[in-house]
Amino acid sequence: MRLYRTTQGLARGDGDELLLLDVPHHDVAELLADNAQHATVKARIPLAEAKLLSPVAKPKTVVIVGANYTGHIAEAGLQVPTSPAFFPITPGPDLFVGPDSPIVLPAEAPDQVDYEAELAIVLGAPARGVTAEDAARYIAGFTVANDVSARDVQFRGMANGAVTDLTLLQRAKGFPTFKPLGPAVVTPDELGTDLTVTTRVNGVLRQQGRTSEMLFPVAELVAAVSAKIPLAAGDVILTGTPAGVALASGAYLRAGDVVEVSVDGIGSLRNEVSTGGS
Repeated sequence: MRLYRTTQGLARGDGDELLLLDVPHHDVAELLADNAQHATVKARIPLAEAKLLSPVAKPKTVVIVGANYTGHIAEAGLQVPTSPAFFPITPGPDLFVGPDSPIVLPAEAPDQVDYEAELAIVLGAPARGVTAEDAARYIAGFTVANDVSARDVQFRGMANGAVTDLTLLQRAKGFPTFKPLGPAVVTPDELGTDLTVTTRVNGVLRQQGRTSEMLFPVAELVAAVSAKIPLAAGDVILTGTPAGVALASGAYLRAGDVVEVSVDGIGSLRNEVSTGGS
């Protein structure tokens, strides 16, 4: 099942159409708590004509997993972790944007803004102390994320690859518009276990990896995170990014760039970069 959040309400995907659902919910995470597949359809609209929003609107917590692909670890000069490395951020009201909404360069730190294509886990139930064997029961679905980062702010909070000031890392990841999500939340039964993750900037391929390359797969991440951070339904875990980020090449995002991140079976998330951030 593919679930969308649009300006006309929540919808279920049906090929090239969206089935607008007659439900009181405003967030896909809320919808998933009900039997979404049985919700009454109030209208059909072409998918190409719909204005899509971030499918998850108000998670209490977003967890950023780092150093989960060996290629990215090498290009960033990090040590290979022996257990998942992650930290939470509390999302502000403007953190999430959907497809075709702008990524806004912050006035505070516009010069080293980077992209990171990622598979994102959307929690479907509260999770605390979950085992890897039981993790699937707590996952509502997956979406595509661009974990946009202000690298200069990030690295002011690090020394020799270690975190020295967590608030700076959270700041670097938490500027308004820095977490594009979409286009849909796709339930696990529709996805394979080895998905291609890519980034293109202005049509040029920058990143290409596979989720089978993760050091710590999805179930292990849910278990590790829930052991330390109480998770609520609708919370999001970003699972790490493959090699090819701008940190390695110096080709940071500039106003006018078009960034497209994709994950097999879920779709593509396209955002243009603009100026004007506070």
